[in-house]
Amino acid sequence: MNKLVPHPAADAAAVVKLANDKRLASFPRLANLVDTMTAAYLAYDRSQGAPMFVFEFPTAEQAKLLKGHYEKPPKCLQYIKDMRKVSEPRPCPMCGSMHTGTLDHYLPKADFPLFTIFSKNLIPACKCNSKRGTKLLGGQAGERFLHPYYDNCLSERIIRAQFDDLGDVPRVSLELTVPRTHNQYAAIAFHVREIVEKTAIKGFLSDQWSALYRRPSLVVRDFKVNCRTQAEVETALTEELDRRDDYHRSKNNWNSVFVRGLLEPAVLAWLTARLTDPNRADDAPLG
Repeated sequence: MNKLVPHPAADAAAVVKLANDKRLASFPRLANLVDTMTAAYLAYDRSQGAPMFVFEFPTAEQAKLLKGHYEKPPKCLQYIKDMRKVSEPRPCPMCGSMHTGTLDHYLPKADFPLFTIFSKNLIPACKCNSKRGTKLLGGQAGERFLHPYYDNCLSERIIRAQFDDLGDVPRVSLELTVPRTHNQYAAIAFHVREIVEKTAIKGFLSDQWSALYRRPSLVVRDFKVNCRTQAEVETALTEELDRRDDYHRSKNNWNSVFVRGLLEPAVLAWLTARLTDPNRADDAPLG
């Protein structure tokens, strides 16, 4: 998960060009939709993508044409192609996985076709976008999916790994790092429950633990040599966390989620007991 800077697409100008391009097979059937789309885009921006404030709908024919232009963007919609290329190697802003690979419609195009080509409705994501389907809101007040272009809380650290029954195969779960008093707690908890928890993140965290257990420096580079004190272990983990945050430009990428979990007091104490053991060879297994 991560806060993103929107693509600087001139959406309103692109719509005008799209509707008036006589070379496109859709001409002139989108012409009477220009004012509606322009107003809808402004409403979307003002409401920060909130679906309860968006009610405009094109005709079935216009919806089909917009979908076709999204799938095969003409020159005036070049920003769609650009967004697909740029997003690929980065962590998913919706779930934090270590890749994206597609553009997700925050408001699903099947239910909100007017925003099919709107740049601020297009989110680079991984296959987690299929986990939520067309669902947008929860049943309780404040429950909704976070929007990477608008929700500043995505710049905060909002989740960490939780390891229990420590050993070669611990129990793995996720914990929120924000307090219940956080003004977006309901949305954060809903987003994590309905998207992040349904991904392969727990398997990823388990694999990372296995690597750490087998050879610590594979996960935390400063663990190549035994530590002497708990303070040294904590410093190594804190520096590793900072590196991963910085490299991935996200505090909620899965790598950072893992390392943050290692800093919990019980885990830190368990690691310290093993990493400071004078009878253990450098970078040897923790068991």
